Amino acid sequence: MVSAIGSVRTGSQVIVNPTLGYKLDPGEPGIPSGAPASQSVLRVMSQEFANYIDFKKQAAEQGGVIISGGIYLDMQKRGSFLAAVAGKTKVLIYIPGSNDGQGREAGPTDGANKLEQPDQMKQSEITRKIDELYRKLQMTQDPVEREKLQQQILLLTMAMNALMFGMKMPEFLIGMLLNTTV
Repeated sequence: MVSAIGSVRTGSQVIVNPTLGYKLDPGEPGIPSGAPASQSVLRVMSQEFANYIDFKKQAAEQGGVIISGGIYLDMQKRGSFLAAVAGKTKVLIYIPGSNDGQGREAGPTDGANKLEQPDQMKQSEITRKIDELYRKLQMTQDPVEREKLQQQILLLTMAMNALMFGMKMPEFLIGMLLNTTV
């Protein structure tokens, strides 16, 4: 018995599994490879999930967070399968300080002052916490506790370096680092 490519005969039924081709949007990273209809949901979902992760990374680099979003698949019957023929990723990103809700645009000096003062406050708070941890480290004899303190000092030192080099760190990340240190 000869069967066509992508089809299987089981008893009196023929299962057709065509290969679907995909195109990426202009500028979208990824490999535009095809997939059989039976694996199309996995193929499209993995591409859209990669896009979502990329959006999340872009938001973090700008000091923001994704507050809403979703991945939407266009499902159609192809051969014997319900297949994903296209996908779309939508996100809503909140970046603190990018728009204060009053419609006022920041002047050239407004943005610099807003960034410098909070960063200076963060740096002084992190420095204070690092000094406190070093004092605790000198006092404790327990090796497990010493290891924990050294890890916390290392995390806070990395956060301090990131702030000193002008990297935008989201408020919740600094808050988490300061709250996790004992």
